[in-house]
Amino acid sequence: MHDPAAEHGETVFDFGVTALGASFHGDWVLDAQDALDHVRTYLGTEGDPAGLVLLVEDLLRLRDSGLDDDELAALWHATDPPLGGAPVIRGDARGWLDRLLAVVVPLARARGASKASCTTYPPCAGDGTDAAGHRRLAPEVVELVALLDPRAEHHEPVGTVRRALVRCAETVCPELAFRFLLHAANGYWSRLTPETFGRLERAGTAFGYGPHVVDAVRHLVDRRTGAR
Repeated sequence: MHDPAAEHGETVFDFGVTALGASFHGDWVLDAQDALDHVRTYLGTEGDPAGLVLLVEDLLRLRDSGLDDDELAALWHATDPPLGGAPVIRGDARGWLDRLLAVVVPLARARGASKASCTTYPPCAGDGTDAAGHRRLAPEVVELVALLDPRAEHHEPVGTVRRALVRCAETVCPELAFRFLLHAANGYWSRLTPETFGRLERAGTAFGYGPHVVDAVRHLVDRRTGAR
């Protein structure tokens, strides 16, 4: 996602670790022996490796970050479907990321992904206008985190999630934090003003997303509210 020369057809819809977390709908246990078996089924065994490489990049960034166990768990559970279902990882968050990598990397390599793309990732730095300049969007993502408006209970206290999102935006990657933020908004059923949704759309465009990543929270827009 940080390579400005790459065409990311995989980013039309949600992708990476946020899409994987959201895949754990409440009935996944009916079709899988355990969580990692679900991951293998969800990712499949054929196709272009680009989406898997993006997932590996997310997992490596999180694993190698300075985020602590509670922060990693809060981000992961921000992707939970409304009724829950994702495996609880608090207390072993980095172990969970390593177990995911042990499944995803061989799948990506089997589809033709290079060793380098499965073990290294571009720095989240720069001040340009392309995908390499994610850092310049950190202040905007942090401001949007402050607008997270909890109208429903979720699996994590909103204060814990806000802190983890800010830490992710400031120390890991604003783009990754932004995707977690979209899921948190859905989980808390946050009320979005048209102005706030417009800011989300502009940030999504700046990050290089396709049309349906931010559009997934359009249903939260309350057109009766004034801009804020």
